This record gives sequence, structure tokens and C-alpha cells, in this order.
Amino acid sequence: MFVNLILIFILLLLIAMIVAAWAVASMIIKQPREVKPQDWQAHNLRPELVNFEATDGIKLAGAFLAGKNRATIILLHGYGHSKTQLLPQACFLNQAGFNVLLFDFRGSGESAGEFITFGEDEQKDLAGAVAYLHSRKDLDHNRIGVFGYSMGGSVAILKSGEISEIRALVVDSSYAEFRALIESNLKEYLGGLPFFPLGYLILYMIKVRTGAYFSDIQPVRRLANLKNTPLLIIHGTQDKTVPVWEAMKIHASAHGPAELMLVKGADHAGTYSVAGEKYVEKIVGFFRTHLLA
Repeated sequence: MFVNLILIFILLLLIAMIVAAWAVASMIIKQPREVKPQDWQAHNLRPELVNFEATDGIKLAGAFLAGKNRATIILLHGYGHSKTQLLPQACFLNQAGFNVLLFDFRGSGESAGEFITFGEDEQKDLAGAVAYLHSRKDLDHNRIGVFGYSMGGSVAILKSGEISEIRALVVDSSYAEFRALIESNLKEYLGGLPFFPLGYLILYMIKVRTGAYFSDIQPVRRLANLKNTPLLIIHGTQDKTVPVWEAMKIHASAHGPAELMLVKGADHAGTYSVAGEKYVEKIVGFFRTHLLA
């Protein structure tokens, strides 16, 4: 009888952990959709709303801002956000004369797709964005730059080396290796609960549901593909979400021309607000040098 009670308790505990892991995994891979059309008006922007497909057919929602020169910057937003997250960057880049393409990653904003995959499948979204630019006749297809924030920056590093038209890359607050980062954040999320087995069960659930292999989401290992692509790395020294040593690791591992701009005192979302005009001048100057020279 006592043994049966123990077995029942273990079974119930296991079921509870599986249910909890499924619920937490769902929260991580299916963030609330951020749609803020009013933000365009707040920034006095009138974009051309566009739609295109990722290379695997997922339908993506985007917006295009025409500039005075024929170079184009693709903006890649962060985890749990949408294209409107980067409207401040879109403004100063467009004012500097660049065409700007923003879009929502799969599983985010107004785009199709069920899950966020932290860079695994979002690479197909970036490739689809470049293919879309090729369909336009009002820009230079060989003068494309990418600005990626947080997850978007990691996506940019993962994929840009395979796309010859991308000639310059700026990443802000991006991670070098995803697995170590998500394990660290999960441990903090679980508080005093032991990471084993619940933490590993959550990671397994994410992998099963999204098909994402964390071992493949390692931007630092793709830097060899960027040996001919200039790279600007921006990071806040007080970033609590993606620690600053992630940026240092990317910079130290770069195989090509790379610059590191550390913004003293800035947290994960604060590099622009803290650095102000220095941030604008650095990014605009970088893209002008490598796309317009």
C-alpha cells in the first residue's frame, strides 16, 4: 500500500512537471502579438505597407520607407516585439537618406507563423526580406545593410554571411550563444527551484514544439562567414538580459573588420536613450562608409 502511494505521488509529480514545463515553454515561444499602428503617426512616418514571404513560405508583414539614396537598411526587431520597436532607428536612418525595410518576424506582430524560434527559422525571414528587395526596381540590390536588435542582431549574424548582397551589419544588444543565455534566464525565472529536471524539461519542450536546435543558434560560430562584411557591435554595460560579455565574445571572435561600441550604464533597451546623438552618428556614419563610399 505504502509503495503504491509513493508510485502514485511520483506519477502525479511527473505529470505536474510536464504540464508546468509545457505551460512555461508556451509562454516563451508564443509571446503576445505586439501591433502598434499608432506609433507610425507618433513618429510622423507614412510607410508603404508591404507583404512578402520567407524562404519557406511563411507570410511576413513589412513596411518600406523610401530614402534619397539607393542603399537600403533592413531592420530586425527583438524577441517578443514587432517592427515598430525600431521606429526610432528607422527615423534617423531614413532621415540620413537610406531606404528602410522593417518587418515582423514569424510568430510576431502581424506576420504568420505560430512560434518564435530565437533565430533558427527567423533566418529564413531575413533571406525572404532580401529576396523582396530584389523584386523592387527603385533601389540598389548590392547596397544592403542590416541593423538587428537583440534577437534580431543574432539572426543577422547567423544569416548575413550567406547573403552576398548584405555589405554591412550593425547588431545592438545581441547574444553570442543562445543555449547558455536561455539556461541562465530560466534559472532566474525558476527562482529557488532546482534547474534539474524542470529547466531541462522546459528546454526539451521548446525544442520539440519549435524544431529549433539550440546547438545551431550560436551566432559566434557563424562569424567566419562574415570575414568580408564590416560589423559594428553595440551593447550596454549594464545589460541584465544579455550580459555585456556576449558582445565582447562576438567582437573577440570576429574574423573580419569589427568595431565594438560599449554604452556605459545602458541596460538592454537603453543604448539609444543613453548614448543619444553618439549612437545615431556612429550607426549612420558606419552605414555611409560601407554602403555609399
